[in-house]
Amino acid sequence: MSVTPTSSADPAAPDLAAEIARVRASGVLGTSGRLLELFDFLVACSLEGRSPKEAEIALAVFGKADAEALRDDPVARVYIHRLRKRFDEFYLRNGMQAGARLDIPKGDYRIVCVGLTAEAAPASDAGVAEAPAAVSPPRRSRWGLIAAALLVLVAGNVGAWALLSGREGPAAAMETTSPWRALAEGKRPLTVVVGDYYMFGEYEDQVTLKRLIRDFAINSKEDLVQSQGRVPGGFDRFSDVALQYLPASAAYALADIAPLLSGDRDVRVVLASNLEPGQLKTDDIIYVGLLSGLGALRDPVFSRSLFQFGASYDQLIDNKTGKSYVSEAFLAAPGDQMYRDYGFFATFEGPAGNRIAILSGTRDTAVMGVAEAMTQPERVRRVEAATQGERDFEALFEVKGQKHVNLEAQMIASYPLNSAAIWSGGRANVAAYPAQ
Repeated sequence: MSVTPTSSADPAAPDLAAEIARVRASGVLGTSGRLLELFDFLVACSLEGRSPKEAEIALAVFGKADAEALRDDPVARVYIHRLRKRFDEFYLRNGMQAGARLDIPKGDYRIVCVGLTAEAAPASDAGVAEAPAAVSPPRRSRWGLIAAALLVLVAGNVGAWALLSGREGPAAAMETTSPWRALAEGKRPLTVVVGDYYMFGEYEDQVTLKRLIRDFAINSKEDLVQSQGRVPGGFDRFSDVALQYLPASAAYALADIAPLLSGDRDVRVVLASNLEPGQLKTDDIIYVGLLSGLGALRDPVFSRSLFQFGASYDQLIDNKTGKSYVSEAFLAAPGDQMYRDYGFFATFEGPAGNRIAILSGTRDTAVMGVAEAMTQPERVRRVEAATQGERDFEALFEVKGQKHVNLEAQMIASYPLNSAAIWSGGRANVAAYPAQ
């Protein structure tokens, strides 16, 4: 069965108007900000029956000056890409009504309503034809399972992973690149580790919950019990509230790595706080999350790294060059100004020949930027060329962001890793970590 998209070119088409209203009302684009402004601008142009140029978008939506708009400024293209991804997210969660969805055609900046028509094609064991931008009903249900699995993760009740192999296409190309080849070809169980954060409560008069606390030195109920014994009145003031949370970037990053996970492989998801030491030996592992959430993976990742943390998890120091990189996301994200965040990728061999990959960063913007950069085949090949095809290496990325949207990620440093030394190194090589 091959699937062919059909688009509604009539700007007054009722399905287009209905889908525009449905997407906007869902809140998937936010209640304000550049992404929503871009959507409204493209809707207005589409209803007028025209497709704006990049320069016009830069002027109208992003407030660029004429000279800036005429230069090769990627901001319009980046936001168009993000808008397409938000459409994908919306239909992943909500499905298509009457077999139609919104889309932005490649190279044509207008919003159209895309439907599906099916044409019979001979069955073949050679493979499956690449799917178009519109999502067929069977695949939609599979992505629905992914969304449900993410909700299970947030609730802290991690079960079996729900078939993350829905997107063919990028997977085949990524299997040929050194950063992912060994993981893609692995036969071991594949464990996706999501960085999570343990929270506990401070109580007043042993009854009223006063506030929730996140302490980087307390990552489990057992840690809390030990801490309570060291603080006067600790057992009266502090208590476990059975609460853990995940950063928002984890959901986007999990969607990006979906093509890596083949449907016939044993794939599991665990929270970093629940990762068993034995899994570092028996399983292939992909970590997704903030650097501060690595948990038991921190020592293996940084014991032989040329990067180290500074005064906080927002600062990374390159020990070879002495340069310091501090995330600007915390201070700049609420406003319209662009900021720099820093992403981290590493891939190395585990203690028993298994493979471990780390997709991480100082803040959410960086995690999303690295996950996107390291799952797009042409960009992975650029990293492969820069690292000279090393199987085991670490890399630092500078991620440009605005309002929690990753605009661009560029690798700024990379170093080979000695995997054998990671597992045989003495305690003196274990990195120190900030307390906040």
